[in-house]
Amino acid sequence: MTTILLLSGLMAGVISTLAGQGGGLMALLLLSLVVGPRDALVLTAPGLALANVHRAWLFRHAVALPIVKRLAVTMLPASLLMGTMMLSVPTVILRVLLLVATAFALGRKLLKVHIPRAAWMPAGAVIGAFGATSGGAGVLLTPVLVSAGLSGEALVGSTAATALALNSGRLIGYTIGGSFTTRLLGASAVMTVALIAGNLLGHRVRKLMTEHSLHRIELGTMVLATLACVAGAR
Repeated sequence: MTTILLLSGLMAGVISTLAGQGGGLMALLLLSLVVGPRDALVLTAPGLALANVHRAWLFRHAVALPIVKRLAVTMLPASLLMGTMMLSVPTVILRVLLLVATAFALGRKLLKVHIPRAAWMPAGAVIGAFGATSGGAGVLLTPVLVSAGLSGEALVGSTAATALALNSGRLIGYTIGGSFTTRLLGASAVMTVALIAGNLLGHRVRKLMTEHSLHRIELGTMVLATLACVAGAR
């Protein structure tokens, strides 16, 4: 179990630091096979929250604060509420949300499509509720940020800063709702250490890559993570 936690956390940190998202989802899908989806959601929450703090700090110079604030103001309460209730999102809604979000992101890159500012706050609420109950919220969050015009370090840093609101909200919700218990503390601690180590490794690797390569990784990871989440939806 410890080995799986270390490997999944390390992988998640590297992927998220290179691509801006996808790492948390991959770790969640892997851990779900071992401990079940409910415990996987709960035990990853503290580590992902702290890893997002660390990643946001690493890329603090590039964080797009106006966008982050507009998303976070609705994302945090939505994730807290749904984390408390621990409801499940119907598969059909999950698939539609993922496909629409990815279409927006690809449209932004290929056709210069933009999500209007008026839609940012509602999008934050949807992502917060989705992330607290099903995981993989980064698959929705990153396309929204990409469609808002972010890429490169701005995308990575802003995703981390915004996801901090999500993971903090759902952690508080899980605790209030009784889902987060002391039996998960040890696993959460191991996961946290592995995630931060993955952040540092990904940060080093990122410096060795070209902007073109990183851009391809961003889009490729976004699409692959979406397909993985759709395929794994229950």
